[in-house]
Amino acid sequence: MNFYKSTAKQPFQTTIMKTTIKTILSTFIILMVLGCGKAIAQTDILVVIDQDYAKRNEVLSQLPSGAAVINLKSNSNPWKDIREKLTSDKDLKQIHLFVESGFNSLLMAGIEYNAEKVQSEFELSMLEGIYTGIHYQLYLYTCNLPSNPEGLELIKELGNKTYFNIAASTNCQEGADHDFNFDYTTLDQPIAGSIFKI
Repeated sequence: MNFYKSTAKQPFQTTIMKTTIKTILSTFIILMVLGCGKAIAQTDILVVIDQDYAKRNEVLSQLPSGAAVINLKSNSNPWKDIREKLTSDKDLKQIHLFVESGFNSLLMAGIEYNAEKVQSEFELSMLEGIYTGIHYQLYLYTCNLPSNPEGLELIKELGNKTYFNIAASTNCQEGADHDFNFDYTTLDQPIAGSIFKI
């Protein structure tokens, strides 16, 4: 009689265990797939590219998968666009900026940011307001600006206003985007390097 009772319960318990194991495995697999999908789809990279950047299409075709992109257009404030994107996506930490420049200015969304314009741009101080203990890293993909003292002064002032660690290449050649060696930073912090080497 005891033997009959124990064997009668065993198939029922086995069924419950199999169902429980299948449920746990299914849940684990779903979580793994979702987690991997998120890791692949999102990065900490924000690419900001101006509508008038000469090599715009080439850059866009070579970006790492999952990089967020802002296309700067002349009908909006570029620094506001950047701030709003950083505020809405807290995972973003690196900003890779592709804009035309002169020896003492950046051209962004049709606006020439020289020393005077940087001083008067309210949105730059708003960017400092989103600092949360970790500095954003801003990479400048231009050779004209950082290759001379006036340009480096402008970059330094941008860093002071935004509280970003700004990286630039002081010894590069225009047109060689893949060979950017960021040898200058405003806050002397370690940087990841060129987006094309990620």
